[in-house]
Amino acid sequence: MPLNPIRIAGGIVLSLLLAPPYTARGADGGGEPFYLDADTLTHEAAGDTVEASGNVRIRGRGMTLLSDRAFLFGDREEAEARGNVILMRDGDTLRADRIRLNYRTDTGMVENGAAFMPKGNFHLRAKQMEKKGPDAYRLERGSFTTCDGDNPSWKFSASEIDVNTEGYATGKHALFLVKDVPVLYFPYLIYPVKRERQSGLLTPRTGNSSKKGFMLDLAYYWAISPSQDATFNVDILTKRGTGLGVDYRYIRKRGSEGNLRGFVIYDTEQQRFRGDLSQRHQEIVSDTFNLKSDINLVADRNFYRDYAEESGVYNQSQLETTLSATKYFDRHILSGEFRYVQDLREEVPDNRKTLQKLPTITLTGISQRLWETPVFFSFDSNFINFYRREGIKGQRLDLSPVLTGYAKPFGPLEAAAWVGYRQRLYYAHGVESGEGIRGSGLFSAGTSLSSTLSRVFETGSPTMPRVRHVMIPEIRYNYVQDRDQESLPFFDYNDRIVHENRVVYSLTNYVTGRFDRGDGPPEYRDLLYLRIAQGYEFSGTRRDLLTLVDEKRHFTDVQVEAAVHPHRLVSLSTDLRYNPYRTVLSTVAVSADARDEKGNAAGITYRHARDEVEYLEAKASLALLSPVFATYANRYSFDRKGTLESFYSLEYRHQCWSVSFSYRDRPDTNEFFVTFALAGIGSVGKIRAF
Repeated sequence: MPLNPIRIAGGIVLSLLLAPPYTARGADGGGEPFYLDADTLTHEAAGDTVEASGNVRIRGRGMTLLSDRAFLFGDREEAEARGNVILMRDGDTLRADRIRLNYRTDTGMVENGAAFMPKGNFHLRAKQMEKKGPDAYRLERGSFTTCDGDNPSWKFSASEIDVNTEGYATGKHALFLVKDVPVLYFPYLIYPVKRERQSGLLTPRTGNSSKKGFMLDLAYYWAISPSQDATFNVDILTKRGTGLGVDYRYIRKRGSEGNLRGFVIYDTEQQRFRGDLSQRHQEIVSDTFNLKSDINLVADRNFYRDYAEESGVYNQSQLETTLSATKYFDRHILSGEFRYVQDLREEVPDNRKTLQKLPTITLTGISQRLWETPVFFSFDSNFINFYRREGIKGQRLDLSPVLTGYAKPFGPLEAAAWVGYRQRLYYAHGVESGEGIRGSGLFSAGTSLSSTLSRVFETGSPTMPRVRHVMIPEIRYNYVQDRDQESLPFFDYNDRIVHENRVVYSLTNYVTGRFDRGDGPPEYRDLLYLRIAQGYEFSGTRRDLLTLVDEKRHFTDVQVEAAVHPHRLVSLSTDLRYNPYRTVLSTVAVSADARDEKGNAAGITYRHARDEVEYLEAKASLALLSPVFATYANRYSFDRKGTLESFYSLEYRHQCWSVSFSYRDRPDTNEFFVTFALAGIGSVGKIRAF
């Protein structure tokens, strides 16, 4: 039975029991209590000291301390633990030979300590650690790494290291060691160790390029606030000069967000300033009103060819800048947009003849029922101001009201019919026929008849017991009035609306499978989408922009669209058109992708449009030889008879570091990259050849 409890300072109440183990229970006074377990407890009243030995376990204030022996000094509010000491707090673990801790000021000393912080996999070691507060330490002859094990692959060591777990770690006379071999020396080292993002210098990037020479990229990351951050770069290029860059990101209320990125350099080789600017923003003013901007500008058309590295950026043909506003009403949508195009093609000397839309104003009427009839009214309208410095310019007003009726004549059949009128009004400048107002109206009409048929099949498979097949046959007729439009200005293809007198018949199939997943809810996945369609043009004249042909034939190409998912990690898709007269494929777009959970992936895409484009792209990532990973990508143009780009990469991934070798081959340049990265630190940089 327990004896009378003895109160000591620091909120500890000791209850001496008849036999071990003995326990300490919390009291109300002196702050949050500690709980003490040990094989043997001894209390010395004169010094208000408790000595514990044998499987000592102290709990309280969010931490647990284990040791062979411990002393609690009530008068000084201190604790000392010796032998196989383990201190656990907030998921972090500290092992040491000896710890002395003041549990009021949270200061103390650690001998032969090794700390581990799981978030980031940080390891700290030191002969002696001074705990300077709840989140501050000073390490003497300490080291830091993100590698596991007693003999890590790499580490930083320094004579003194100051660590603030809510800020930075700084070291004087630091060495970077691979195994135990010194490789680099730093008079002063600083890195962020805060669990949240923290401002600080990023690891410099170095390299070499045939176009830019030796490169040194110095970056600083600024955590401005919980909703804003920015990265500033200084790029030193021996053949081009020194460039300055910024990348600013932010999030605002209501989900509004955006970023701003820019780079400028005085190109010493071309003796001029060069650079680019991009900005994206979405401002959600209310549930019914938003603003958007997407700005992309370069100082000269060759900037990306000289400075960009990413595929699809270095060889792009144009840049678009848009500013827009959209307002939603109950039955209408009003939007306005400014669109500016910067032509980057080499064959275009400047941007003087590039057509701009400044602005476009669109008002759309959502389909709504007319009284109690099955007839619905909708309309599309827009006003565009076309501008360019040289060439025709002017304005176009486009109005398109439509009446649509729906009915179910009998059974599963669904019918629809529509009639519309499209009126275009122009005021043009710089045309040969002179300035003035012109207009053209076109009548259009159509009808459709369709049905939706479905059936569920029992497969007998335990993993996919049911398959649902939906089939939608449809026949559709479209008519667009044939009128001479040559007297109208030509800004885009909406100024030359093609006459149509066509019937299109199609069959669309959807196959969906149900997959049981044990105790969880079943998974439904689309297995197949297949649509086959063909048209018959009564007039015998048509212009098909997709197949890039203009043939006086009644039957259109047979169009086949398909998407197959035989497995959740495998997908196949195709979109092709077959010409029944020439018995050839007019256009082909085929792609296949496969992957697994281990990181293996492969994909191939082929595109062909007769007499215009023939293109093949392949990519693969292999993790079969883990920890060695390989990547391959190739883009080949059959019409240009050459490879557009080839990319090869081989990466070795260790638990706390990685190194990769990559080679990129383009028509105008070859580049070789070596990248070394340390886990938790970031990329050390890239070394470039060629």
